[in-house]
Amino acid sequence: MRDVVDVVTSDPPPLRYGVDDIVASGERAQRRRRLGRAVAGAASVVVGLGVAAAVVVPSFTSGGTGTSAPNSVGAPAAAPAGPVGPFTFTFGTYTVGRLTVAAPIDVSTAYELAPVYAEGLTSNDKPADPSTEIPGRDKGAPGYRPDPAKDLYAYLTVYRPGAYDPTKLAGAQPVTIGGRPGLEVTDTTGNWPMTRTLAWQHADNAWAVLSVRSDDTTYPSADDLRRLAAGLRTEARTPAKVPVKLGYVPAGYGLTEVGVHATTGLNGISSARAGDHAGLLYSKPAQPTTGLTGPFENPDGGNPTGSFAIFVVPSANSNQPTSSPGVSCLTGFCNRYFDNGKVLVQVSSEGLLPDSEMRRILEGVTLTNVQDESTWVSPVS
Repeated sequence: MRDVVDVVTSDPPPLRYGVDDIVASGERAQRRRRLGRAVAGAASVVVGLGVAAAVVVPSFTSGGTGTSAPNSVGAPAAAPAGPVGPFTFTFGTYTVGRLTVAAPIDVSTAYELAPVYAEGLTSNDKPADPSTEIPGRDKGAPGYRPDPAKDLYAYLTVYRPGAYDPTKLAGAQPVTIGGRPGLEVTDTTGNWPMTRTLAWQHADNAWAVLSVRSDDTTYPSADDLRRLAAGLRTEARTPAKVPVKLGYVPAGYGLTEVGVHATTGLNGISSARAGDHAGLLYSKPAQPTTGLTGPFENPDGGNPTGSFAIFVVPSANSNQPTSSPGVSCLTGFCNRYFDNGKVLVQVSSEGLLPDSEMRRILEGVTLTNVQDESTWVSPVS
């Protein structure tokens, strides 16, 4: 906890995600998530939001934002409906039993990401009143005591062909999902009472991975995840659209990842229902598209190496001041407000770009109507 306090009281705040990046692991350990919501703004509050605000990442019973009828389970996945264009979603929300895969909210050059919810477990991906939080939830830490509600952190990653390397999944046991090969790992020795990983080949040379962290050591069970995996269908072709147009991108940087109604990557997953509008990640050189073991991450926290991020969020999700006209910069990031201060667009480069370049990016931004998706545009247009 002392480390958390040191970070969140620093001035100016250096990191893009606040306390959620203190434990910089793509696996989202219990300490990372629970301490993060006790002291900072929503996980998506963007670049080093000085932690004066007491808004937090939530505690509420999940159930998804709407589900389809359960898919048939056990049949091999149908052949994709034509080639997949860049930054295109290939599946939608579906429910199998008590588990729901929500609509995907992130798409990159190598994968798509979607939150996973379980009936009866609490998913902490929406701001909540900090007075409802229970401190000391880090298993094994001084003052630890369990929350009456059991928590879940879970997501589905659907990889493009050749992107995921299943040989690097340590300790895996072979399984079969819908007639195709799969691998699964269960661990009860880490920060969470139970973690499960199920990877399976959902199409030729293309893998998907369910990553689950649960306070319940028996739920979701391995069988639950196998049935959920078998329900995945990837015939959809829905190009990502965002409410922002860029007039300038620094030379050599290419679009790597797009968040829709969320910021990018696993930080977007951890705040999936916080009400954010969009996120964009640009990299130089490009992020790898083969040999992956998980979504793009920086082991030290923050942006993946060689990348800068753009966040489009409600200003209420940030505790940055809204009084500054034009573009304002602090260490490692710059802000510009739109829609009479209601929407914040932020560039976070964490020292990768000089302020002059971040200013130029923001000065070239055009914001469409964040409330009217008919005005949203392709990020690659």
